Amino acid sequence: MQRGEVYEYIPVIPRPGQSRMRLIISAAGINEADHPVVLGLQVLDRDPGGLLSIRLAHLGWASVLTIEAVLRSRLGNLIYTATGEEMEAVSVALRAAQDL
Repeated sequence: MQRGEVYEYIPVIPRPGQSRMRLIISAAGINEADHPVVLGLQVLDRDPGGLLSIRLAHLGWASVLTIEAVLRSRLGNLIYTATGEEMEAVSVALRAAQDL
């Protein structure tokens, strides 16, 4: 599992309108360790608007406002790997959201 990969998300209880994809944003140290969780962003079907959402090819928009700890056990198939340009835009949005 690596930063920039988008995985299918398998919820315990599916909810209408809930995103079924997660973009992994945690650092290699977390992703390669034996932690039960990684950090991810929801990939939304529709553009929520604003500068904190990044278009990921044909998949939708990764929203920085949806950052969450994602259980590895809830992640299914690898769907997509974000480009360098997409991940740079995600990094910029994360820094902006946290005023870093």
